[in-house]
Formats: sequence, C-alpha cells, structure tokens
Amino acid sequence: MFLFDGLYAQMFSELFSDLTALAHVLKRMILAFSVSFLGAAIITPPLIRYLKKLKLEQVFRDSKEVRDLAAFHSPKAHTPTMGGIIIVAATLLGTAVAVHWNTQVVIALCSYLLCAAIGVIDDLAKIRAKSVKGMPGRIKLLIQLIASAAIIMALRSFPDLLKQYAAVPIPFTDQYLTILPLIWLIIFLFFVLAGTSNSVNLTDGLDGLATGCAMPVLLFLIVVSLATGHARTAILISSTSIPGNGELAVICAAVLGALVAFLWHNTYPAAIFMGDTGSLSLGALIGIIAFLTNHPLHLVIAGGIFVIEALSDILQVFSYKFFNKRRIFKMAPLHHHFELSGYHETKITVRFVIVSGFLSWIGCIGLHAFWS
Repeated sequence: MFLFDGLYAQMFSELFSDLTALAHVLKRMILAFSVSFLGAAIITPPLIRYLKKLKLEQVFRDSKEVRDLAAFHSPKAHTPTMGGIIIVAATLLGTAVAVHWNTQVVIALCSYLLCAAIGVIDDLAKIRAKSVKGMPGRIKLLIQLIASAAIIMALRSFPDLLKQYAAVPIPFTDQYLTILPLIWLIIFLFFVLAGTSNSVNLTDGLDGLATGCAMPVLLFLIVVSLATGHARTAILISSTSIPGNGELAVICAAVLGALVAFLWHNTYPAAIFMGDTGSLSLGALIGIIAFLTNHPLHLVIAGGIFVIEALSDILQVFSYKFFNKRRIFKMAPLHHHFELSGYHETKITVRFVIVSGFLSWIGCIGLHAFWS
C-alpha cells in the first residue's frame, strides 16, 4: 500500500515538475511573440519607405513568357521586396529576450541565418540583373548540403541527441524509420532543409500566401516542440522526449509574432514582399525545427500545402521536358494555375491557408501516441 502511494506520489511530483517547466516555457513564448510582433510592427513602415527609396523592387517573370499572368501582377511592379529582413530581425529580437540557449536553439538559428543570407544574395542578384534568375540553384543546394553535413558533425558531440534523430517516427503508426549510417542522416537532413526552404520559396507567389500558410505549420511545430521537450508531457503525443526541445517553441512563437505583424502589410494588395530573404529562411527554419523535434515525416502532412506546391512545379517541368512540351497545369506552381483559371488571389490565398490549417491538424492527429 505504502509502496503504491510512494509510486503515485513520485509520478505526480514528476508530472507537476514538467507542467511547471511547461508553464515557464509558455510565459517565455508569450514574451517572444510580443517582442517580435512589436518589433516587426515598428520597423516595417519605415523600412518599406527606405526600400522604395533604394528601388529594391520585386522582379516578375517576363510578360512575353506569361502574358496573362503579367496582366494580374503588373500593378505590383514597384512593390519593394526583401521584407524578409523584417521577419528575421524581429524573430532574432524576440528569441534573444526569451529563449534559454541550448544546442537545438543554436543549430536552428544558424540554419535560419544561413538561408536568410542566401536569400539576401539571391534577391540582390535578381534586382541588379532585373531578372527572376538569381543565385544558381546548384550553388544554393551545395551550401545547404554543406550546412547539413556541418549540423550532423556538430551533433556527434552529443551522441544521445544524435541517436534520437536516427530513429524518425512514422505518421499514424508506432513505428520508426531508422536512418544510419551518418552519411544517410546527412542526406536525409539535406532533403528536409532544402525541400522545405525551396517549397516555401515556391509558395511565395501571391500576397500573404507563404506567410499565411506558414502560420498553422508553426503552430504544429509548437505542439511537437513542447511535447517532445518534457518527459511526462511527451506522453501526450510522442513516446520519446528530447530535453531542451521546448526552447524551439519559443523560436516558433517569435516567428509567429513577426509573421502576424508582417502580414498586416503583406496581405492584398501587398505593400511589401518577403522575397527570397524571407521565404528561404522561413522554410529552412520550419525544416530544421521539424528535424530537431524528430518529426520531419509529420511535416510532410502538416506542411502539405508546401509539398503540393513543390510537386506541381516538379510535375510541370517533367511533363514539359519528357512529354513533347505538354503542360499539366496552366502554370506552376499550383497557385498560378488557379489564378489563370479565374480565381482572385485573395480567394486562393484564404483557401490555401484553410487547407494548411486542416493539414496541420491532421499532422497532429498523425502523431503515433493517438494510435498506439
């Protein structure tokens, strides 16, 4: 009797300890969101004026190539780009005042800043050349491959942490995908990092589209980060826990704050675009956090809008090259197909965001604790 009482007392003591830690993380998430939101809200208007003064304007595809689409987008010709600087700066500010630094936080932010730097170079190259072709794709991929290798090599100093990432939960099951040796883990991380950054970049083609679709995905990542970061709360959605992962939720909250403030100016008709500076870094951060929470396969579901957009582009290119220049869609990525089909971009954006929210919810349901 006393033995069972002792066990229950210990169990509730551990649970209370985890819930207390969770409450502290939630407080810091609120702080990160608030600081990031206020920072972005304050700096966006003057930065819009400054970017206009510098004539750092969005470059669109040539009207000879896509005459019908140019008619829709011609009024946006003088809209400033590189607004991703706002998102990155506000995110770093919100994170800095609220996060407790650990290995996962450093890796996530380094990946974020690296892809933001790639985006800045890409945007400036496009503006300078007045072309949609910026940094060569192979150079971007090479940098992301080197970054993936560097992350895995750095994690070798934390064998217990690295071991967690070698067994990836499979959605809707209690099974794991084992990824060994290390070279395969590097390749896997590369696909996660490059896939998410480039798919978010492809989605960023309508006012508020990438921004709005990313928000539900970040909420999904917050759920996973909080759950996997605390031993007892991990039981709610996952059978494994990774100490320190709760801090990734603080970063997600900071990004959300920046995106909400940015969306005020990015919604139709957009006063500023995030550019590759914003989309590549945002996608990379989503990908690396999914990897660090050990749920990248669930991100395929939760971030399904980004997956669909990327697949539509791949299928279009494949069909054009190998099937006598046939096109599956009127134009790729998919949002442009709907645009040329007569849907107004606000309707496309709102519906894509709704679908993104639904898929993020399905991603949560796919966590294997619901089915084990």
